[in-house]
Amino acid sequence: MNKNTRTLSILFWLVLFISTANAQYDVEKHYFGPSIGLSFLGSTAQLGLNYEYAFVIKDFGTVGAGGLFRYWGYKESFYGGSWSYTNILIGGQFNYHFKIDNRKFDPWAGAVLAYDAGSVDLKDNRNHYYAEPSHGGLWLGFQGGARYWITPTLALTGRIGFGTLSYGALELGVDFKF
Repeated sequence: MNKNTRTLSILFWLVLFISTANAQYDVEKHYFGPSIGLSFLGSTAQLGLNYEYAFVIKDFGTVGAGGLFRYWGYKESFYGGSWSYTNILIGGQFNYHFKIDNRKFDPWAGAVLAYDAGSVDLKDNRNHYYAEPSHGGLWLGFQGGARYWITPTLALTGRIGFGTLSYGALELGVDFKF
């Protein structure tokens, strides 16, 4: 078997394995994983961690509750100086998981309540006084997303969120089920 045939064979079996993986958002399981995204606030990369525990609320459906962490920073330049912003968002999330027939796909929508421990630093080369802008604080947001299971314990994730403090983000990541 030559190198190209071997590569195609491996890809075939990998695709077959991925397409037959039988996984779903299961109750009484934990979901944890990293994410990377684009923060709409400052148009910068955002790093994150997500945790969720799945359970059922009688007469409501399957939900997940947990925490999240986000970090991003950006800079705004002006003549003679710049503002540097740092954001560390720590909070809790509550998500409703929609029940669908496709066990590989897990769509959800939810809310986040968090605290943004934001800070601002001024670098002024002209020694002028500027009032420091208000930054950070209590944050409320709404999010939606989906997991796509590629193995029974590993999912690709996508998430979009919007909230107070002019925050919004589009994220991609992975989640591990345990």
